[in-house]
Amino acid sequence: MTSSNFIQTCENIHSYTEPKYAELFRLIGRQPDGVHSLVHLRADILKFLPEIESPAYVERMSESLRDLLATWFTTGLLQVERVTWQSPCEIVQRVSEYEAVHRIRNWADLKRRLGPYRRCFAYTHHMMPNDPLVILHVGLVDNISNSIQTILNRVKSVSDVTEEILHEDPSLINSAIFYSISSTQPGLRGIELGNALIKRCVLQLQAEHPELEKFSSLSPIPDFRKWLMEELHSSSTSIISSEIRSWFHSLFSTSTWHLDETVLDEIRPILMRLCTYYLTQVKHSKTGYARDPVANFHLRNGAVVWRLNWLADRSERGWKQSLSMMVNYRYYSFDRIDRNSIDY
Repeated sequence: MTSSNFIQTCENIHSYTEPKYAELFRLIGRQPDGVHSLVHLRADILKFLPEIESPAYVERMSESLRDLLATWFTTGLLQVERVTWQSPCEIVQRVSEYEAVHRIRNWADLKRRLGPYRRCFAYTHHMMPNDPLVILHVGLVDNISNSIQTILNRVKSVSDVTEEILHEDPSLINSAIFYSISSTQPGLRGIELGNALIKRCVLQLQAEHPELEKFSSLSPIPDFRKWLMEELHSSSTSIISSEIRSWFHSLFSTSTWHLDETVLDEIRPILMRLCTYYLTQVKHSKTGYARDPVANFHLRNGAVVWRLNWLADRSERGWKQSLSMMVNYRYYSFDRIDRNSIDY
């Protein structure tokens, strides 16, 4: 068999074995707003998949649609757009609606996050121009931040945005902190977009502010408290002593323990040690990668765990998720990032 005959045979086999819905998806994608409709279709499939008694066929359909969408949403076809207060109203509203990490309280809060010493970048696709795919918020600060409050409250009110502040002082900008990244389209789950967005934003920020030396996240640890509660109620755990376990049970039975500064001083080294163990040693049972989803995202991107921060998020959500702790994932040179990603 010649090479051309072999290739033709492979194409015929692919044509005969490809499910009919694959061609239907391609036809829909060629229609006006068709790509957007397919993204929403896959979101619906993923939403109802757990309720289906025999999901194997539907899972294959979802995977087929994901593979097709991945060809349309490659990084070369996506645009990085900086969102400002002067951007189209629809885009600005989407930024507010899609914020999944640190809730935007009102329009004044939104204006601050789009204002001086901040950057908001959105990944967009020409087939969905007013519906961002990923939104990244960045704080421009004088050192790597150890508290989300210092970023969110840097300019305390819209009236504080003076003409002087509008012209950002380069001497106050040394570090870029990625403090929120939100994937907005459930239908694109499984298609990696956030990593490429961070890299492209780093290049844009370096071009705008050559004085930038450090790039880091300030990230939540969304499942730490959940994991800790599992360990406290497990009879097989060996990382928490019976004395500490008893103290934690008594402490967490109250709702005001975290308001006592003496208690916070006592519990800090214990929780910091347990959280370090959780981030670096606890793996997902199926994948073998970091169990914490945010840790897995940044480590997969090539970042490194750099610093754990106590009382970094004292909001109600911060206490519920991670007992106030946040972590910096440091991004170094692109060469090092790529090596770390491969090693991970």
